[in-house]
Amino acid sequence: MFVTVPAFAQARPTAEEPGAGSIYVGGFLGDRFGREQTLRGATPAGLPRVIETDAKDGLTGGVVLGAVAATGDWGRARVEAEFSASRNTLKRLDLNGQQRTLLEGRRSVTTEMVNLIYDTPRIAERLRFSLGAGIGHGAIDYDTRYLVAADGPAINIPTSVSGKLALQGIAGASVSLGGGLELVADVRYARIGRHQVERFNATAGTLDSVLSTRYSNVIATGGFRFFF
Repeated sequence: MFVTVPAFAQARPTAEEPGAGSIYVGGFLGDRFGREQTLRGATPAGLPRVIETDAKDGLTGGVVLGAVAATGDWGRARVEAEFSASRNTLKRLDLNGQQRTLLEGRRSVTTEMVNLIYDTPRIAERLRFSLGAGIGHGAIDYDTRYLVAADGPAINIPTSVSGKLALQGIAGASVSLGGGLELVADVRYARIGRHQVERFNATAGTLDSVLSTRYSNVIATGGFRFFF
């Protein structure tokens, strides 16, 4: 005895597969984790200055515009342009190993990146894992003010830095909901190259020292991609 099963009962529902050349837009929002940063330099007289800061977690967000470069049994390759922005508040500042009174401390970061990303073949028809890297340039605004001692003087770090080399690594996963929509979760490690930060004596109005530093951070985000 034979049993006939309708074709629609045999077929498993699958999300539509965006082909090579498909364009997509996306957005993400998440947490730029607090991280320590060290700034090293000296005064014009050669006296060493080492500033260590510790930041709270901060909000980050961004948008992407990308395209599927290639697809196959091996998975999918994408290329995308990304803009992101974030802000962290400082919770601690040490100067030459001694904690100082922090009056104000903010650090704002923007990056513009080009990312190349590999996606695995679909698992269970909808799930993919991703691995990629990005290169571009970044900008940082430092807005920090603290007291060297209880009775002053006040020191300002009001430096804005732009056009520095920015790199990032990306690992994540996505779930296709159909209709060209994917939900995305990513973890990024981002780094902005070495740059100089100026430190001013606010009381005297003079340049106290020039410091050198790098900036790096871990970022966890959730978001979406929509394919046209």
